Amino acid sequence: MAYQTFFKNKNCGFCKIILIGIVNSILFSCSPQINVMRTGSKYPPREDNEPIVIYNKKQDIPIESEKIGRLQATCVSWMKNCDSASILLLAEPKIKKVGGNALLITEFKKPTLWNNSTLTLNGDVFLVHNFSSPPDTAKFENFQHQLYMGIGFGPETGLSFMLPKISYYNFRDRKILSTYYGIEGTIGIIHRPWLALNCLYGVKKSIFTFDTSVGVWWLPKYRNDNLDLYVGSHFHTTLNPKVGIKFWKVWLKGGPSVHLYKNYPKGQEPVGMTNLGKIGNMHYNFEILITY
Repeated sequence: MAYQTFFKNKNCGFCKIILIGIVNSILFSCSPQINVMRTGSKYPPREDNEPIVIYNKKQDIPIESEKIGRLQATCVSWMKNCDSASILLLAEPKIKKVGGNALLITEFKKPTLWNNSTLTLNGDVFLVHNFSSPPDTAKFENFQHQLYMGIGFGPETGLSFMLPKISYYNFRDRKILSTYYGIEGTIGIIHRPWLALNCLYGVKKSIFTFDTSVGVWWLPKYRNDNLDLYVGSHFHTTLNPKVGIKFWKVWLKGGPSVHLYKNYPKGQEPVGMTNLGKIGNMHYNFEILITY
């Protein structure tokens, strides 16, 4: 009776609009958010019965093709149809609408505690003119560049605090895991100027990493007025294997450090900042890296 009275009331037209809006917002918020944007030339929509070919590797894209759009899709794990197969099925009409007939998946992240249970699926929309044409391996290299900044301490880095540790990484996907190499550098201004440089090579599987770097650390000669003597210069090279966890935009790493060569003035102890990671008789390196 209350339901009938509400909708028969001639003065509640505005209430009906509000109710419909609330229902629509609830339904919309419980569905995956899928957006396909045109980024290339404009093409007519494809036929409904035409298939969409899914690619997982850049080097498999046929050479006679062009990138014309970008797919961005997200959903929360408790939503209906929040899985990769359902999202791709829902995205097909939108891909065809911009004229695409192929999708290259560039990012796929499953719901985890680290990303607030959010599934992310992004990709590049292509119009392939000839599926039988060979792949353009020269155009689509299977690697990814990343630049990191962070804090590190130990014999490899000294102490990067006021000025961050700068790291460049190049990741390359393999069949089972990813490999990467990196170049890192730090310029210190705490207490005295100093310089640290290192190069590394490693492997990545899921969120776990393992790499080994060869680093050099140099503190130029300076005068210590309190001791009334000159200190330095200090120079050493180290071998630094590290295990890490890489998730979201954060990378945590740590491991032992082995001195390969030392050149310290006779009778002078190593500089304190290189001993920050010392545990017992063993030196260790620790670092926190963040990418943009």
